[in-house]
Amino acid sequence: MARRGMGRVGPVSPMNVGLFGIIGLVCFSSFFNIYLLSSWNNISTTKTTHDDSRPPSVSDSQRVRFLAKEIETMKNEQTIFRKEIIGQMHVLEKKIDRVFNVHLWDDSTLPHGYREKKLYSIEGFSSHPRTTLVDSPEDADLIVWVSVRSNTEAEIPPENYSNVILLDYADGCTAHQKRESLKHMIGYFKRSFVKRDKDSVYVRNCTSKTVEGGMFPFAYSGLEALVNNDIHKERNTLITNVLRPGAQHNVVRSRIINWTESFIDQHDLKNMSNVGDVGNGYSASDFDNTYLAHLSDSKIIVTCNPYDWEGDFRLWEALLSGALVMVDKMAIPQWMPHPFVHKKHLVFYDTRNQSEFNSLLEYYIEHEDEARRIGEAGYNFVLKHHMSKDRVSYILDKIESRIVLH
Repeated sequence: MARRGMGRVGPVSPMNVGLFGIIGLVCFSSFFNIYLLSSWNNISTTKTTHDDSRPPSVSDSQRVRFLAKEIETMKNEQTIFRKEIIGQMHVLEKKIDRVFNVHLWDDSTLPHGYREKKLYSIEGFSSHPRTTLVDSPEDADLIVWVSVRSNTEAEIPPENYSNVILLDYADGCTAHQKRESLKHMIGYFKRSFVKRDKDSVYVRNCTSKTVEGGMFPFAYSGLEALVNNDIHKERNTLITNVLRPGAQHNVVRSRIINWTESFIDQHDLKNMSNVGDVGNGYSASDFDNTYLAHLSDSKIIVTCNPYDWEGDFRLWEALLSGALVMVDKMAIPQWMPHPFVHKKHLVFYDTRNQSEFNSLLEYYIEHEDEARRIGEAGYNFVLKHHMSKDRVSYILDKIESRIVLH
């Protein structure tokens, strides 16, 4: 059963190429006609201005033969131009504003990747105006394989299909082990696209020369389920940090938890702040309402990306609560269309600089109106530019020229 939504249309690059081609053909045809008119005028001038006392250099019969040949050439050229223009128009009719049938491939590993497969992908591709979800891969223009690689051995890839898009949401920097089994992959999108050092500072991209067509950076996004519909209500929690304490392998997150707890203790804010888990949500489930309600009750939310890579749900959960979000410096969201602006949409901090971290918290506690403005700006910015349908626009922009049309 097909489903279709009303999201925002992304850029359509084939349109520009096709229109420029048609304009070029029309212009060439016009110049050719001008050339013929010039030839006619030159010959006519020669005929009417020569000295009657001397024999003409070109006989009337020669002029007739020349013009007949030129006219025949013009007809042939115009026929070719007409065919080229019709061909270009047919291509444009197929590509401009074409609605693509999309099948979300079942690789047999649910509930692994539940949120990515059942929340992000379904909402994004069903709400975008240029994609419609279909139940059968045989009816699809595009096959989207969503993988988190939690059980790679059990994954069944769409090996025998064309126009496959791989959305790799797995942690870490490596490429999917089963990518080479795909017959026709037109796009590889990687969430954990960067390698970070022991302080979670950017080191390099995870691009792989072995991936045909290269990798594209990818990021989580906002979801309708995360949207706080009453961002102007009174908030009672001053500082929230919902990172899980005790994750000793993730030394940077543990560090940020310690910094937050130390700041709260030093400023005697324990009765109006919270550090640690709230609710019972986890990555293979729907979002927990108790957790989301707590975020919506917070004025400042401190979060941090995982150790060694970038990208988690917490950033987008926090942004769509409408609170001021403080997060460690990131690369991938800055490479997406419409990057975040520091101190306009959120606040970035350095995981190596506790003094700066404390100063930022102190400043926004003292300047509550400014903190509220940034929180609301971040909230509205995500709603406008960073929802699941916007990721679909980004995907189409990157791969549309590679699609083999049936």
